Amino acid sequence: MKRYSRILVPIFALIEMLAIALASILGFYLRHGDEAFPSNTHEIILLVSVGLWPILGGLSGYYKDRRTRKYFNSFAHLTILGFLISFILMAYLILAKSDISRLSFVYFLTLAYGLLIVAGMIRHQFLINIRSKGRNQRLIGFIGPEVQLSNMTRWLTNNPSFGFQVFNFMTINNLTSLETTIRELESLLSESHFDEILIGNFPNRKDILTDSVDIAEEQGCRVRIIQEKQDIYSRQLDLKPFGPFMVFSVREEPLSHPPAKMYKRLFDIVFSSLVLLLLYWWIHLIIFALVKFSSKGPVFFKQKRVGKNGGHFCCYKFRTMAQNDSTEEGSGEITKKADSRITSLGAFLRKTNIDELPQFINVLKGDMSVIGPRPHMIEEDNKVAEILHKYRIRRFVRPGISGWAQVNGFRGGTEDMDLMQKRVDYDIDYIESWTPLLDIKITYLTILQMLTLQTGAH
Repeated sequence: MKRYSRILVPIFALIEMLAIALASILGFYLRHGDEAFPSNTHEIILLVSVGLWPILGGLSGYYKDRRTRKYFNSFAHLTILGFLISFILMAYLILAKSDISRLSFVYFLTLAYGLLIVAGMIRHQFLINIRSKGRNQRLIGFIGPEVQLSNMTRWLTNNPSFGFQVFNFMTINNLTSLETTIRELESLLSESHFDEILIGNFPNRKDILTDSVDIAEEQGCRVRIIQEKQDIYSRQLDLKPFGPFMVFSVREEPLSHPPAKMYKRLFDIVFSSLVLLLLYWWIHLIIFALVKFSSKGPVFFKQKRVGKNGGHFCCYKFRTMAQNDSTEEGSGEITKKADSRITSLGAFLRKTNIDELPQFINVLKGDMSVIGPRPHMIEEDNKVAEILHKYRIRRFVRPGISGWAQVNGFRGGTEDMDLMQKRVDYDIDYIESWTPLLDIKITYLTILQMLTLQTGAH
């Protein structure tokens, strides 16, 4: 998954940008022949369309690794993006009162649409090929009857583009001993990490469902439950196709929906860009001088933290401590109140949260979000994940510079596991209750706490 998002997506986006550029040039030459490429208007159309495509595609989830989606859905998504960019370009031409050839513009839009369809088909076929060879796979743990397991494995064999494989399974045709089944389930999930847990239909499934979900979520797995019978409850469930079955997800995640993801990413890009352009550039110069004057060592502190889906990223901060045994690899002692390692300048930077300003660079890179669960050191994260209830659910979303837990008073390092559990509970509540207004509320409260020096950070 990481290889797909970090390597393949930029390649796909670049190919499609080149396709749009080629369409612009061909459209002009089909209309004007060997005349010199006209200035301003055509160049602006070329730059705007090429620049908008990866931005809108990324924001709308066009490049998201949607394994359960057929190519037709990607085709529909592409068509909507094409109409949106066409509308933006036409609005510009009308407002600018451009005298561009209408036929040239139609040629461009038609060719761009056709080339993007071809590029999309190539991308789809490429993913089918690499997944058929066992690459770019996600792992499913299956719990249920043998007949459904057989149906699932057969379907996966016939649909390699789905990109899932049943890595391990636990067959339950009839639930006999609850305690024995729970022990077997715990053993299954502890053997390896799964991306998804699929729970099938079997008699008395409801007796084990709660325990199954709890055990799976403790391991950070998303849980899908097969719903075969269409009954009165099915109409109230958000049933979606998953392989040969209709399933529903146990935990509601508003940020799993493309419009919500698009809004949140747009908010992150706009807000972080404004902070970097209006505040960071000159504050950075002041902090640079003060840090260099007050203590030895680098201005920035870089350390690997745990991000979305358990991946690692390099988190940036202004250095607030004297040099110590904290490493860039994500290990070190948790910061405490009145920590002797914190410099006098560092105490002020932490109190005002100014030390975290460089993390807006992480936001632009896509490692973090403006709002979300705070990222922890790798060593700390692995330690508390074994202790705290459903801690790994925090990894379902990008970590944030500030979060719901922080504005409710749970900020700063602590070794008190009761306080850490409350922080985790707030993080899970945020994941399940996310709305655009909640992000705005948390942002407002964070700024207010910074200005009044009531962040509680140490």
